[in-house]
Amino acid sequence: MSDEQLRRSLTDLRSELERLAADEAHVRERLDALAGAIETRLDAPDDRAHHHSLVEDLRRSILQFEVSHPRATGILNKVMAALGNVSS
Repeated sequence: MSDEQLRRSLTDLRSELERLAADEAHVRERLDALAGAIETRLDAPDDRAHHHSLVEDLRRSILQFEVSHPRATGILNKVMAALGNVSS
């Protein structure tokens, strides 16, 4: 996987944001923040501190949303896999 995979996952995440119900503002805010962090990672791929922070944020979010938002969790898992492969 590569930055291209991250870009595809980011597009998927943005689509998932559009599907969220209006009463899920807290979920929307969290996923939007993650999308912004992914964009930052794509813009600054050599920023190791941001990379590690993003990975930790993704782990926490996956645990938080795995039952209530399985599609979003699947997308976040793809991002984690892509980040794991590009950080090596």
